[in-house]
Amino acid sequence: TRSRVVFNDPRRFGFMLFCEGPPDTHPMLAGLGVEPTGNALDGVLLASLLKGRKSPLKAALLDQRLIAGLGNIYVSEALWRAGLSPLREAGTIAKAGKKAGEQSRGVAVAVRSVIADAIAAGGSSLRDYMQTDGSLGYFQHSFAVYDREGEPCSKPGCGGHIERITQSGRSTFYCRTCQR
Repeated sequence: TRSRVVFNDPRRFGFMLFCEGPPDTHPMLAGLGVEPTGNALDGVLLASLLKGRKSPLKAALLDQRLIAGLGNIYVSEALWRAGLSPLREAGTIAKAGKKAGEQSRGVAVAVRSVIADAIAAGGSSLRDYMQTDGSLGYFQHSFAVYDREGEPCSKPGCGGHIERITQSGRSTFYCRTCQR
C-alpha cells in the first residue's frame, strides 16, 4: 500500500516538523503543555497548572504552555459542560477544598470528553475546515454554546440564554445562568 502525508492548514495555525530524536525535545515543541486527550490530564494536574493564576479561566485553558491544542470552540464547550464561567479567575478552581477539587476534576473530564466527541464527529467544519479526504466534520451540530448567541441554554432546568462576549479579542459563548 502507498502512504501519503497531507498537510491542510487553511487557517494557518499549524506547521509540519521533521526531526531526529524525541519530538518533545525540539525547541518548537518543548514548551507545549500536557496533551488533553491523554490520561495525564486529570483534576489534580489541572489544579496544579492553574494554581495561583489570576487570568480568566478560559484564557488559562487556551494557554498552550499549560494544555496543548485546546482552541476557542472546545474550551467554550468544555466550560459549559463543567458549569463554570469563562470569566472566573482560573486559580479559584485550584484552591484547597472539596468544591475546588470537584471543579478542577469537572473541567478535566469536560475537556477530555469534548475533544473525544469532536474527534468522533470528525471535527468542527465552520468555514474552511475539512478532513484530508475532503469530507466535513459534524461536531458543530452538537455545539451547546459556541456560535449560539441568544438561543436558550440546553441544560435541563437552566432557563438561561447563551451570551457572546469578547475575551482577549476572541468570541466567548456561555450561559450566565448555569455557568458560575
